[in-house]
Amino acid sequence: MPQYLKYNRHLPQFKVVEKYFSEEEIDRIIDLEDLQEFSQGKVGTASGELNKSARNSDISWLFPNQQSQWVFDKFGHLLGQVNHDAFMYDVDGFESFQYTKYNKEQHYDWHFDVHTEYLMWERKISATIILSDPREYSGGELEVIHTGSPEKAYCARPNKGDVVFFASWMSHRVRPVKKGLRRSLVAWVMGKRVC
Repeated sequence: MPQYLKYNRHLPQFKVVEKYFSEEEIDRIIDLEDLQEFSQGKVGTASGELNKSARNSDISWLFPNQQSQWVFDKFGHLLGQVNHDAFMYDVDGFESFQYTKYNKEQHYDWHFDVHTEYLMWERKISATIILSDPREYSGGELEVIHTGSPEKAYCARPNKGDVVFFASWMSHRVRPVKKGLRRSLVAWVMGKRVC
């Protein structure tokens, strides 16, 4: 069968949008933290399992309401642009945000965000909104194997307000925090399973 470029352009399935959320907007998100109840992050699907060697973080869920709807709206607007520029996936929306905190020694080892069992809806794009200034903590680097080569993985402590997008099947991790506190919002963009 002859080969051709389906979209006639390179689709990296990875993108960093710098300072999309302003300092003031990030402060408004962090203010919502007082309304959240945090629990230990788990690994796996459904109820998951507690495995601190694989994942040690504190999480809460941010649902759309009167105080947070603006975050969903702003992120949704960006998502449309980024999907067009870097993914061209058939997506329908995104799950509620997972608010994640990593204190000293907390981390999340290598994993990917897609489920292994068959589901009608699947995660297609993962996104991380950085809520902490990288000067406020050390360690806690986000690593994403976005080129297929672990030696060329994206490895950074993005700036406060940056949003990192990558295909949900890409392996990624958060290295252990050495000092301070790393905060982020995580979103998974969903679409119907193709096959």
